[in-house]
Amino acid sequence: MKLVKEILRLAIPSIATFSSMTVTGLLILMIVGKLGATAIAVVGITNVLMYNLWALFSGNQGAINYLVAQNYGSRNMKLGNQRMQIALILAALQAILLFVASYVVPHFILEVMGSNAAILKLGVPYVQVRMFAMMFTVFNIIFYAYMRATGDTRTPMNISLINSALVVFLTYALAYGKFGFPKLGLQGAGWSMVAAEGITFLLNLLVYFRFLNEKYFTRSWIPIERHQVQLLLFESSKLGITELSNSMGMLVFTACITRLGTVAIAANEIALNILSFGFMPANGFGAASTVGIGQEIGKGRPLEAKRFGLVTVYLGLGFMLLISSILFVFALPVAKLYTADSAVYLTSVSLIHLASFILLFSGSGIILAGGLRGVGDTTFLSRTSLLLNWIFFVPCTILLTQVYHLGQTGAWTAFCSLIILQCVTNAWRYKSLNWTLAKSKSSPIAQGTSVNA
Repeated sequence: MKLVKEILRLAIPSIATFSSMTVTGLLILMIVGKLGATAIAVVGITNVLMYNLWALFSGNQGAINYLVAQNYGSRNMKLGNQRMQIALILAALQAILLFVASYVVPHFILEVMGSNAAILKLGVPYVQVRMFAMMFTVFNIIFYAYMRATGDTRTPMNISLINSALVVFLTYALAYGKFGFPKLGLQGAGWSMVAAEGITFLLNLLVYFRFLNEKYFTRSWIPIERHQVQLLLFESSKLGITELSNSMGMLVFTACITRLGTVAIAANEIALNILSFGFMPANGFGAASTVGIGQEIGKGRPLEAKRFGLVTVYLGLGFMLLISSILFVFALPVAKLYTADSAVYLTSVSLIHLASFILLFSGSGIILAGGLRGVGDTTFLSRTSLLLNWIFFVPCTILLTQVYHLGQTGAWTAFCSLIILQCVTNAWRYKSLNWTLAKSKSSPIAQGTSVNA
């Protein structure tokens, strides 16, 4: 019972954090939906592009999350702070790269994805503004990762809730010119994210350099060691490859659906947005598994770490079963919340039913992957992600949609098959690990994981 309480203590605030992000996405889509199907399509395509950009830079926060958790468990936060310093320097370089790319990438990417003239006209400036917001996001996710690694999931939750409230309010105000704000349409939705992420960045700076300094001396500069830079770069690259493989697979998936027309794009975006509700408990319990297992590994208790992960999976599945049932029963009324276009919401319903079916597989896979990150098994995650996405998912999606012309049915068949395969491979890996050999990562020499079967 004590273990269950500890898992819930870590997971529930994380679930609330991810829930706020998901609900924010839902509300923004509803607000933007009043601007028309083209606006919904632009937001849908842009969300996939932003997911790919986030994935490209996400390895940084993923590495900090589990490495600092291990440092916290071993009571060596001086090393954890050194790693955090390196991560912040890397984030600054990423922000500079994003700023330069924002003036080059948007039109090229949208054109490659097969966007029509209307989407290009509305989408190019919107994508550019969203990339400005991402410049702050690369810092914010690292601050969240550090806090969660120390067992503090409440502070990221509170800051995330503030961020969500700001985004929703400013999107409505700037898109439609309410409360004395200028009427900017879809561009207003983009600039609302820039403002919200910027304010969130300032809040994270305050928490990290002032309040956390009292516990962990975060304002003290620790001389950076070369081998720690190498370790962080190595682990970040593997975790980045993992997320980028997933996101690039979804980019191809979206590009195939983009060629099916505006209605198909809008329906697909609604279904994926609703599916993200099912990811809320999975992501929360996955984050709890990473932190809990990382801390137990840091304490030198690998078998307790394994048990922590298994109990987390069982609890997470209970939450997901409830959400899956709700989504299946209320698919039509939920779809109607997004749009009054009957062609769009009727197409969405069948996709939502399918999404509710695969939630248990996706949830299990996500939570198990979180546990594998906690133990440091990043090589396996990166390799399987590359293989499943590029050897199976991408070719299968293209084959079913472009060769056999099965449309959304073909695309979603490939998508569901990918999720099931990811769940099975992660479960096999978790079960086959030699947990007795698990130990904290301390140098770049220890590539992959020390717990191979």
